[in-house]
This record gives sequence, C-alpha cells and structure tokens, in this order.
Amino acid sequence: MRWHGKGTMLDVAGIRLRDPHVYASAGRRGSYDWATDPSEILLSAEVRRPRGPVPDMGYWPWYSRIEPEHRFLYLDWLASGKITLPPAEGLLFLYFYGIERRLLVDEQDKEWALREVVRLRKLDEPRRGTRDGRSFRLYSSALLWFEVARAPELFNERAFGTVCDLTEAWNEAMMPAPLSWLARHNRPLSTDLALRVARLNPRSVQSVVTKRVSEQFGDLFGKRYTEKFGAGLDLKVSKRPRRHTYRPASGGLEEAACTIGDPTGIPSQFEPLADLWNQCVEDLRGLSRVAAGVDGTLTVQAWEAMPVELREGVDHPLAHAIQSVVASARQGDITDHQHATLVSAGELGAAIGIEQRPKLTASQSRRVADTIQHAGFAIEPDTRMTARAYAWDDRVAVFLPSDAAHTDRSRYLGAACFLQLGLTIAEADGVVDPEELRRLSENIDAVFQLPASEMQRLDALRAVLLSSGADLGAVSKRLETLLSPDARRQAGRLLVAIAAASGNIDRKELAALRKCFRALALPPEQLDETVAQILPQAGTDFVTVAAGQSGVGGEPIPPHNALRLNREAISAILAETREVATLLATAMSEDSESEQPASEVTAVVVTAERVTAEPMEAPAGAAADSGLPARYGPFLSALRVRTTWNRDEAVALAREHRVMLDGAIEAINEWALEAGGTPLIDEVDGVLLIDAGPR
Repeated sequence: MRWHGKGTMLDVAGIRLRDPHVYASAGRRGSYDWATDPSEILLSAEVRRPRGPVPDMGYWPWYSRIEPEHRFLYLDWLASGKITLPPAEGLLFLYFYGIERRLLVDEQDKEWALREVVRLRKLDEPRRGTRDGRSFRLYSSALLWFEVARAPELFNERAFGTVCDLTEAWNEAMMPAPLSWLARHNRPLSTDLALRVARLNPRSVQSVVTKRVSEQFGDLFGKRYTEKFGAGLDLKVSKRPRRHTYRPASGGLEEAACTIGDPTGIPSQFEPLADLWNQCVEDLRGLSRVAAGVDGTLTVQAWEAMPVELREGVDHPLAHAIQSVVASARQGDITDHQHATLVSAGELGAAIGIEQRPKLTASQSRRVADTIQHAGFAIEPDTRMTARAYAWDDRVAVFLPSDAAHTDRSRYLGAACFLQLGLTIAEADGVVDPEELRRLSENIDAVFQLPASEMQRLDALRAVLLSSGADLGAVSKRLETLLSPDARRQAGRLLVAIAAASGNIDRKELAALRKCFRALALPPEQLDETVAQILPQAGTDFVTVAAGQSGVGGEPIPPHNALRLNREAISAILAETREVATLLATAMSEDSESEQPASEVTAVVVTAERVTAEPMEAPAGAAADSGLPARYGPFLSALRVRTTWNRDEAVALAREHRVMLDGAIEAINEWALEAGGTPLIDEVDGVLLIDAGPR
C-alpha cells in the first residue's frame, strides 16, 4: 500500500486521478476483504459504471468491500477534483479515512491534511445544524482537536479560532485540548469558551432559560465575565499531565493518544464560571417565563399538564433537585473517563419524592427516567427502553447528552446486549484490559454503526457495567429465544475474536467464553473450534524454569512465543459481524413489537362477576364531560373506548392528543373524585384500568 499525494498520477479502471491524496495497492485478485485499510484503493478490484440508482453503502465502508458501482462513484469524485461533497456520505468517509491514516500513522503532510479537513468542512457548511453530515462533523472536529493537543505548535491563534468555529457540538472529552492550547500559549480564556466551559461544569444548572432567552443569556454572561476577569481567566495547568485520545472513524486504525498539560486537573479555577452561569440563570428566569407565556410557581402536575409549546420553555420543578444529586455525586469522585455520573436509582427516586423501597415499580422507574430527561440529562440503563424496573440500590449513569437525537431502540439494545457479553469476557481475569475494551468498543461502533448520541449512551452503560458487573443472565434468555442457532454461532465467534485482542486467551477468559457460549445455547465444540482457528499454534513444549520438587504446586510454563494469533482468521470473523448486528437489531425490534400486544392480552380486569379484556364502547357525549378541563376531553373520550391500556399505548395516545399522560391522569381523576367520589383511572403493574361506565 502506497500513498499517492501531490504531484502524482494514478490510473484506476481507466479513470485518471491527478493529485488524488489516497492510498492504493495492487491487492490480490479475489481477496478484496484482506485490504490493510478501509480507504485503500485496490487497483485489481472491479469498477462498474452505474446504470441506475445504487443502494446505500452505509457510513463505515471499506473500498475493498463496497459494490463496483460505489467504487466508480468514488473514483469519479476523486477525478473531478473533489470540489463538492461526494454523492454519498460513505464516500466522504472513505476519503476521510485516508486523511486520518496520513496524520495518525504516517505523520506526514500534516499541514495539507489539516487544511484539507477544514476545506471539506467548508463544503459541508450548508448542512450544518441538520442531521445530514453530523457524524462527519463530529469526527472531523475531534480529529482537529486531537492535532491541536498533539501538535499545538502547528496552530497559530487564527488557526485555533478556525477549529473553534468549526466545532458544532462541544463535550467534556473535547474541552481539555483547547484549554491546554490556551495555557501553553499564555492566552486567557475567551468569553465564548468560558461560556462552553461553564455549561459543562457539573455545578452549572441545566436550565431552559439558557435556550429560551439564549441571546440575552449570552450577553449577560459575557458582560459579567468581562467585569470579573477583564481580558479573560488565566489558566493554570495541573502537575499531572492528561492522556488525550482520539477514536478514529476508520475501522482500520487503533485509538490514538498523546499527553498534554491539563487545566481541567485544577477544577477549582473553573468554579467561578459555574457561579456566574447560575446567577445569570436566576436573574433571567423572570424574562424566560414572560417569553414562555407562563408565570407563577409550578408544581410537577401543573408542569406536566402544560401544553408542549409552553412546557418546553419552562424548567421542570424538580430539575434543581436532580442537578443537586448529580453535582454531589461528581464531587464524590465516582465519575468515569466519559464523564457519566454514577448514582443509585434510589438517590434519584428520593430526589423526586419516592419513598424508599427495595424495588421501584414500573411506573416509578419511568417517573425517574422522565424527570431526568426533563431536567436536561439522560439516564442509562433507561427503563423506557429496557422495560426493567430499577432496584433502589441499582447503579445508573446520568450524563449530559451531546445532542437530542432520537435513539433507535432496536439497534441500541442489540449493541447493549453485545456490550454485556463482551464485558463478561473482559472481566473474567479480574482486570479489564484496555486493549480488550478498545477492541470491544471499536467493533460495536463499526458493526452497529451507532451515531454519536448512541455511542455516548453506550459509553455511559459501560461505566455502569464496569462498576456493577455485567449481568449475563439479563441477556442470555432473550438472545437464546430470539436468535437463530447460526446467528448465535456468529455472535459467539465474535466474542472469541474480541477476547483474543489482548494477544492471548487465558484460562479465566476461556472459562468466561464457555459461560457465554452456554448462555447462547452453543455447544462447547464450537468454542474449541473457533479458538483453534485464532490460536492454531499453541505450543505443546515446555520450558524448564526450575527443577520439579515433590509437594510444590505449579504448572509448566509454555514458551514465550508459543501463542500466535491468526490475524486473517480474526479478520474473517470480524467480517461476519455486520450480519450479527442486523440479526440482533431485528431480534430486538421483533421483541419490542411482541411485548405490547402480549400485555394487551394478559392485562385483564378482574371483578366479582367476570374477567374481561374486551374493549367497551365510549359513552355518548364523553368528550363534553362537565367540569373537566376542555383540553382533556378528547383524550378521555379516546381512552374510554377500552377498559385496559398498557403503558406504552397510553403514552402514545396522550402524545396524539398533545397532553402528558401522568398529568392528564391526575387531572381526570381529580375531576372524577369531585364528580362521583371514585377515580376513573387506576394503574396496576404498568397497565391502565379504565372505568368506562357513564359519568
């Protein structure tokens, strides 16, 4: 594989590429899957001009494995001079993979590579703020900041400002790089960066005030920051350096790392920024309420009963309580490197008024998850996706989401299942090997193609599992029931490949693999066969370390070079993983679809006279119930069509009528108590029981 940069000419399938800036090789005809790098152009690979629409190629392609029509589109784009974005996002990533390798592995053409990333981002500018191209913007910004951290001398003040301007989404993992650059160059913290640092501080209140009156908030914060710090806060660097990492988009590259001076290692210097932030929030609450059209003190019930248009502009009444729990836990030094805060579900439940009990009900668990979301955070595991209630002592992760993107439930739960299986192997020897963790994360990323928001969620779940231990029993039954034997075999083979990432599979890891294979209902022979493929040269000769003595325990030690990984066998197994991901996601989707009708069948109303699950006709005039607020009338009419609703159905129905379910239930029951002395709606184990009699 060779680099073809400026001043070179490359002919591929009759297409001439001038100054292509790509990697290419002759390859081995018929063995395209064995390319070294995803971006590598195999000159022997087939190229075909499309004769119609071509299928989507996905975000994480390999040139050697895409369709011949896709190769033509890519080569045609390269030949055009790359003056526009390519016709498919996957083609943009193919080119970006080559830039990553040139920077991170070859460490050549750095100035060209950095300028080229900036040029591509300028071509992407019309898409900024949309979902299109979001992954590319996140990866390219992270790569630029890694280079700022690794080679700060390459960036003058103007270049540093360009990287800041190109950064669409800021997060805690990214922030040490710009702060380190400022400290190295003796530059004060600018107002814009101070605002971003303050937002990410665990003590800073996450309030809708900052969004509802964002312009006024930014102006007020900037004015007070200047009054307090003049030209800006001068940064101090911790005595202990920080390891800064970048996880490449390319599936052919390992995580890159460098060491930097770390201002975040002295968190006390940023405390005044959190104080400024919180004071600005308090001083602008009145203006925010006027802008939202709401005044007065709100209860939880009143907030949930508000129209969506108004509710989005007003803080949830319990947001401050949640913020306090998170801030307290952060100060307790139990955070992981991905900045997820680990707390007990009981602490969160107590903060929102739930009395202590061994296990929360399904309804209480959903209240916890909903309130966390309303307070501006996210929770993992999320009971709204897993359908598992929290125990009071369960560890959960609370984190500040990088964006508000929708989570694909089936895809994410498939990835989460595999994470739990993989961590079972990684934890087998009592020490979680960083290489195993990296390989596990990279394979989940590449196989399931999770967007950044779902990867952030998965990182938070990983923090929980590393703290509490992976629960194999939670996923084994589901996988055994939902996956075919062949799919389970492929999943098992992938687990073996991940276990071998550290260079060997020891006895404890082998025992954990056997446990996982049993959980997947796979015979032990399949495990032995896969291990033999990956480690075919396990030595049988032994080295004498000391003469044997009677009564002394121990075992022979194999030669140092006895175990040799079969890299091609591992690559072949990893190539199967996309199919495993598809099968897992499909299984999770089918599982979620089958859960709801099941609850409809089993959720019955028991009375002294009969057991019924049949829907009842709505009473005439139900929509005009006297005394009930008018906005709940249509929802109540629709609800009383049946006597039972499972929770998910009721939430969907409430959403259709633009009301919050719990707020609507409380309002309806209050009206019913006043009108007839008995509530209209009851909830038992996640099932709503409706009194459909006349009112």
